[in-house]
Amino acid sequence: MAGNGWDRNAVPLCAGAVLGGALVLEVFVVLFQLRHEDGDGHEHEKGQPFPFSSLVSLLFLLGNALENARRFITASPSTRGVMLAGAGQGWDYCYSCQTHVPPRCAHCFSCSVCVLRRDHHCTLLGQCLGYQNYRYFLCLLLHGAAALLFGCLLNAKVVMLLQQEETPVRTVLLLVVPWLMLLIGQVSFTTFIYAFVTDVCMVGFLFCTGFLLFHALLTLRGQTTKEWFEGDRQYNLGWWSNLQDVLGERWYLVWLSPFIASPLPGDGITFLTKKPKSEPLTKSRDY
Repeated sequence: MAGNGWDRNAVPLCAGAVLGGALVLEVFVVLFQLRHEDGDGHEHEKGQPFPFSSLVSLLFLLGNALENARRFITASPSTRGVMLAGAGQGWDYCYSCQTHVPPRCAHCFSCSVCVLRRDHHCTLLGQCLGYQNYRYFLCLLLHGAAALLFGCLLNAKVVMLLQQEETPVRTVLLLVVPWLMLLIGQVSFTTFIYAFVTDVCMVGFLFCTGFLLFHALLTLRGQTTKEWFEGDRQYNLGWWSNLQDVLGERWYLVWLSPFIASPLPGDGITFLTKKPKSEPLTKSRDY
């Protein structure tokens, strides 16, 4: 099973590492270019000190994103190797796995296994989002969005420097439709590359931010995507307990690094539910 899982996850993981490494190299070139240019786009006779803090910040964000991606893939939330005690006590039956499964557990046909507290299957990483790896998914989106925004702002600054003598309309068109500006010969290939990377980083930032906000809302409400669509809020125990159920006991620190230990309070099989509101007792009448 481990070999099959690696075969399924190797391509997206390696692709993400290559793209992340390419982003770092490209931003390194951008930082080096900004070092030798002033606000007027002219080169300094003596280069300014290299902005190590910016590069270290980018490497920190990228390192956290890649490690969170690795842990998201390796921390499988499937039922393989899990002792499903209490089977048959009101549990659903999975005909694919031919076993009873606990509440909030669902079968993933891409992974060919049932997943504890399943939310959805992440096609980009080739792994299901569930009980064991939800923390790493949220942190991956956070650090990925920050790194992409960082690269977008740096590249946009270079584009502005290269287009200083152009009209604002041409600069906007370059950022919106860089391919068209290149095809009609309005910009150089170097300027096109900077504009294209800026657009890619912006699209990636919006993508990560949108998913992060949506899943952060689900976490605070104690829901999975399926439960959100169905309006099921029986597992909502309050935002504090909901964060602990997903991110662990040290939920306030997990955002800093994936190496921070934060044990989950449950087992992924049984979940506390919200107590139903008690109805007021009707007064008895004497006849």
